Amino acid sequence: MKITRFIAVVFIFLSASICGQVSIDSLKKHTDYVSNIIDNGDYEKAKIEAEKLLQLSLKSNYKIGVAESYNYKGIIDRDQASLRDALDNYLKALALFEELKMPVKVAGIQNNIGLIYAEIKEYRTALSYYFKAVKINIERDKKSNLAINYNNIATCYQKLKQYSSAQTYLSRSLALRQEVNDTIGMAMAYHNLGINQQLTENKDSAIACFNKSLSYLNGMSENIGHAYNYLELGNTYLQLGKLNDAEKYLLSSLRISENSELESIKGEVCKHLSNLYFKKEDFKKAYTYQGLYLTLKDNIESAENKNELVKKELEYDFSKKQELQRKDAENKQAMAEAEIRSQQKLITLAVIGLIILSGLVLLVFRGYKHKQKANEIISKQKELVEHKNKEIVDSINYAKYIQTALLPSDTMIKNLPFNCFVLFKPKDIVSGDFYWLHEQIDTTTQNKELYIAAVDCTGHGVPGAMVSVVGNNGLNRCVKEFNIHNTGKILDKLSELVEETFEKSEKELKDGMDISLLKLEHIAKLPNKVNVQWSGANNPLWIIRKGAQNIEEIIANKQPVGKFFNKKDFTTHYFTFDKGDRLFIFTDGYADQFGGPKGKKFMYKQFKEVLLNSSTQPLLEQKNALDKAFLNWKQDADQVDDVCIIAIEI
Repeated sequence: MKITRFIAVVFIFLSASICGQVSIDSLKKHTDYVSNIIDNGDYEKAKIEAEKLLQLSLKSNYKIGVAESYNYKGIIDRDQASLRDALDNYLKALALFEELKMPVKVAGIQNNIGLIYAEIKEYRTALSYYFKAVKINIERDKKSNLAINYNNIATCYQKLKQYSSAQTYLSRSLALRQEVNDTIGMAMAYHNLGINQQLTENKDSAIACFNKSLSYLNGMSENIGHAYNYLELGNTYLQLGKLNDAEKYLLSSLRISENSELESIKGEVCKHLSNLYFKKEDFKKAYTYQGLYLTLKDNIESAENKNELVKKELEYDFSKKQELQRKDAENKQAMAEAEIRSQQKLITLAVIGLIILSGLVLLVFRGYKHKQKANEIISKQKELVEHKNKEIVDSINYAKYIQTALLPSDTMIKNLPFNCFVLFKPKDIVSGDFYWLHEQIDTTTQNKELYIAAVDCTGHGVPGAMVSVVGNNGLNRCVKEFNIHNTGKILDKLSELVEETFEKSEKELKDGMDISLLKLEHIAKLPNKVNVQWSGANNPLWIIRKGAQNIEEIIANKQPVGKFFNKKDFTTHYFTFDKGDRLFIFTDGYADQFGGPKGKKFMYKQFKEVLLNSSTQPLLEQKNALDKAFLNWKQDADQVDDVCIIAIEI
């Protein structure tokens, strides 16, 4: 059947190629064809066919086909963990469906966008999209869709620890599932209600909900639904201390997850079984399941590394976690040492009581046993501390992977309409410096626009990297969400967003960033001319015009992005450049590096000399000259700050 359908689609497009155009009917059939490929999970083929549908729909001015293409591309990107691309495609589809006045399609896209924001833990933004979808589905009486919306809203409220609100929307979702007689949906609804009861410490109610969920799965072959319910029943009984009941359900969940290769469920089951057998003092089994859990955890985390927006893990306070773990280990160490001192006192008393030989023997024997036990405790705690330290380092290394995923790729930079290089050298594993770019077409002038920035956040390492997430997100919002095109106004809005973010804390935070932001615009009628806007917060713009022997320096506003006393609006500078002119934006890490024969700073004067001496070389060779000069100056000294230099040749 699938082969026949494929041959039919191929025939349609061969015919269209001969005739020189594609009929709307054939495009509708191809739309269904792409949907079926996605349902079958063949994403590589689906990606090719979705792009083909997009190009043919654009050529035929079939706007529904264009909108569906962007929706399918968003679904494919989300399933392949390319969340940033998925969001871009969903937003394009949303604009088209709104223009076409197709409200049910609009609601579906809004729900999908909400899922993207929920996945990166922007739960408030996710809720705003879910509620937009709810309004449309209520007006159109789309009960099945509405049940899905309510379930997603409840999940966000659970993450925000607003369990009462979560309970309300889960109950509404269940009522709609019952109304349309959706058996699988009712099983899911009762399972989610059980999770909510578990989170609010209503263990008996949670158990009742999980059993109710299982009742709707009766008569079906055991599947993921059974596995999840058995897992949570086992977890709940374990929390209640009913170890035999917990063991029965956890082993059932393990059996199903092993048969179905459900790695994430299997990992959770092994973790709970390890805890259960530890409480039963069956340490051999506890150790076995702990090992299985750690292995599965590593495998799952390795697979999840492909998701560039699990990237919100950067927001976790690594340093605070490390400090808490260190204090916990110190407390346990102190307890162990106190116990040793207590045993030493017992031994001293035993020596005083030498006249009672039997008592002396007994006390010495007891002292020996307790000391042996204390040494075992110390040994185990040492292993625990080492394991925790490894987890912290692994987490920071993973944060580096996430931060790298946030930065523009080498391919993206290579495909820019200008020659460009980026010299990026973080001081630590993760960086407080970052670079950002965005390309778009001005719908009014049809001119191509490129925004590019070099940003230096407060601090470096993990704290700086966390601020960089705020900056990256803020720049994207300024251009995409608020549709701001003026560089000075972009920095004004970014400063406002940074202040809003850090004002949520009970403590006063003055974190911000220095930034140099360029906007380059190709003039459609003058291909050799480029209009440029530039604005800066503390960091300047340097210009070397073609054939010139000096550097023009444009001074930035002497204020950071973020909270600042007596803050003023950022200035926008306007230029027109010719082919061969070079522009440089950068952070202060390069010039501030200590080294050389006297251990002094490199300084901006020497920085300019390196640029001028290499200004006639190709751009890539100029980058190599900068890197070589930096390394020769630094030698064996420590790098003092993150380094970011961006060069653009018109």
